[in-house]
Amino acid sequence: MVLLAIEMYRGIAQSSEIDKPDRIPQFLTPYLSDLSGLMQFYADDLTVCYSLLQLFRDYAERFIAMLSRAQCLALFQASADLLKAYSEHHCALLRPSVKRVAFGYNDFEEDQSFSDVLCAIQLLIHLSSKDFMDIYTDVDGNADKNNRVDSNQITDVIFFGLQQIIPLMTQGLLQYPTLCNQYFSLVGFMMDTYPENTCVLPYNLFRSLLDSLLFGMSHINPSISRSSLTGIRGITVEHLKNGSLSVHLAQHGDILYQCLTRLLNEVVFQPIIWDRLEAASLALMPLIAAHGNSIASLVNDMALKLDSFEKQQRFISSFAKLVTPEVINGGYDLRRTRVQFKKDFEAFVKDIHSFLILK
Repeated sequence: MVLLAIEMYRGIAQSSEIDKPDRIPQFLTPYLSDLSGLMQFYADDLTVCYSLLQLFRDYAERFIAMLSRAQCLALFQASADLLKAYSEHHCALLRPSVKRVAFGYNDFEEDQSFSDVLCAIQLLIHLSSKDFMDIYTDVDGNADKNNRVDSNQITDVIFFGLQQIIPLMTQGLLQYPTLCNQYFSLVGFMMDTYPENTCVLPYNLFRSLLDSLLFGMSHINPSISRSSLTGIRGITVEHLKNGSLSVHLAQHGDILYQCLTRLLNEVVFQPIIWDRLEAASLALMPLIAAHGNSIASLVNDMALKLDSFEKQQRFISSFAKLVTPEVINGGYDLRRTRVQFKKDFEAFVKDIHSFLILK
């Protein structure tokens, strides 16, 4: 009966092409909290879980553009509660325990988890679109400013949702191309579009998101890599402009250094670089600027790992042509310098790939 009721609500949520569609949000909004609350009682029932996630995803997809501020906030709160209840239960299943073994949870049902997590990611993507819809209506001159949802309220719910999803992102789930692509697209988009919000997240969440991007930038799928590199560029540029990472860097001073060294070793010095050349150059440029004159010591340390003096000198010389004063002194923010850096970067990659072999 519960499943039937949820599916009936989902049918209503899919009725966006009726006359006066605003009647649907007026009807559904008072029930969203109760519907999300069902996840706490039926978290063991995978069919009910998936049906609830589908209901919220479909409702957000079809109606987010027409929701009032109050209706949006109700949807945001209910969605956050839904994802939190789902995550708390299913994260527990991922941890080995006596209960898990006793109830037959030796192997997490990955196919169902794939459907659930993908649905949750799609829900967050639809919720995140509200900010751009409000901006568009503002430009069009048809917006009621008092009815607009604040950007911070939107980013808060998206980052909270990601916090619930990240523990569920197993290596197995990342093998599903559709889920993997949408996850990295969302994370890269949020970190590039809202870097000021990203940089002030609690460190554990920030680190999890950053680790996702560092993993994604060397992914075999070039679109995942480009999304990840774009996100890394976003937070680096934000820090260069406003010092937004200062709090995290005070406790974990090697954050950007890790980004720089891993980008070089796992992307730039690898054969995969050619299908993500531009994104890699745009990410590398502000990272070089962030390390200023200390980049020379990093280059020397990397050169010393090469097996001949000739290669060492060629490596240092090639890098010196790339790291110009314009790049270090704010060129990452100038289109002319970015275009020139891209050309220099391509020449740099061709040169080092002709003699550099990483094992």
